[in-house]
Formats: sequence, structure tokens, C-alpha cells
Amino acid sequence: MPGNNSRVRDSVLGRLLQELSWVGANIRDFHDGGLGFENVLTAEALTALDFLPRTDFLGAVLQAAHGAVAARSKAVAEIEQAEVTLFPDQLVLRPNAPTNQTLVVQPDGSVISPGSYVMLEAKRIRTSAFQPEQLAREYVALMREARGRSPLLLLILGSEPPVPVRGHGRMGIAEAISRHLHSVLDRTEDHDLDESSLKERVPEVLAWITWQELGSVVTKQRGIFCSDNPSVNATVSRLADSLTDS
Repeated sequence: MPGNNSRVRDSVLGRLLQELSWVGANIRDFHDGGLGFENVLTAEALTALDFLPRTDFLGAVLQAAHGAVAARSKAVAEIEQAEVTLFPDQLVLRPNAPTNQTLVVQPDGSVISPGSYVMLEAKRIRTSAFQPEQLAREYVALMREARGRSPLLLLILGSEPPVPVRGHGRMGIAEAISRHLHSVLDRTEDHDLDESSLKERVPEVLAWITWQELGSVVTKQRGIFCSDNPSVNATVSRLADSLTDS
């Protein structure tokens, strides 16, 4: 996994290249332009979504997701103020442990505003399984980092839940979190989180949307968006098309 590196440029391309630098000999798999790879899809689609008018597009995607109604509403209300980061720095749940036991979380993106903290996890459109502890780790990391803001874990999926979890087949998302929550929380440092409270809060924090639904929202919003400036309309159309093409 890539480590925190202050020299990495704060750009999507720089962060994507950092991610790709860790794949080793498997870099040959990207000869076709990265078709089917999560990081490439995330970079192409979510960069366009970030550049499109926030309320009309990213806000509309959040509104169209499933679950965590109040948390999504809070994020939408502050979407114009939010800082969107793709491939943000990794979160370390257990920094004082040996290197191979630190419990690292590497979100695909974050949308952070004064009162809302959204963590994004995007899976590729082709079948892609979560690691056994992945969702529990992301949930705990989000709840620890939210620090008073409304937390939202938004999953962008290739198909509707249940989701494939390595070694467990298909599971409900809440079940996948709960199965490993105790183990992850027990090893996590610097928190005052309570396990029973965390289990109760999963429905109010967890939301999901499929890539197909996301593309449909963007297509719909592209059709109804209208500015007095023709150049703005053309720019929006190009960005929306690049997202749906990806």
C-alpha cells in the first residue's frame, strides 16, 4: 500500500500514478488503458464529477444513493463548501504496531465540509470482492475521523448488494461490517468508540449507489442543466459525457 508522502502532488493524476507505482509487474495489465480497474475508473469518473457544478451533479448523485438519508442530506446541504479529494492519504488505525500490523485504510475519495465527512469506496464494474475486514476498517476509520461531523460511508458498486467478500461469498453490507467490527475496533488506537453504538449506527452512516445509477443521474442532470452562457453548457456536456464514457 502507498504510504503518506508529502512530496506527492495534490492532483488526481499524481495520486493515481502513486497508486500504480505499487502494482509491480502487474503494470502490464494496464496496457489497454486500465479498462476494468477500480483506480482508473475512479480517477476518470469522479474527477469529472468533482468538476461539474456541485449541487446539480455530485449533490444529485448523493441524493440518489440508498440509505443514510440524514447523513446524505447533510452532505448535499454543504456540497458547495466541500473539499473533494480522490485517493486521499491513508488512515492508519494502529500506528504504534509493527509495520505489517498497522491496519491501514486507503479510501478512494473523501468529501469533507464543516459538518459532513463522506468517505468514498468505489469498486470496479466487473466483479470485485471486498477484503474480509475492509468494510469494518473503513467504517471504524470514518467514525474516528469524523470528529463531530456527520459521517457517511458511500459505496459505489458494480451491482446492487449483497456484496462479494473474499472468503465469505456475498453478504449484506451491514453484516460484512459487523462480522469484523469487534476485531478491528479492539486493535484500533486513539478513539473512544463504543462497539454497540457503532453497530446501531451502521444504517444511518452507510449508503450505496451503483455505477449504472450514478451514470443515469449524470445523464439526467446533463439533460436539464441550463446556463445563460453557451460555453458553460458546452463544458458541462463535455464533462458529463467523459464521465458516462468512462
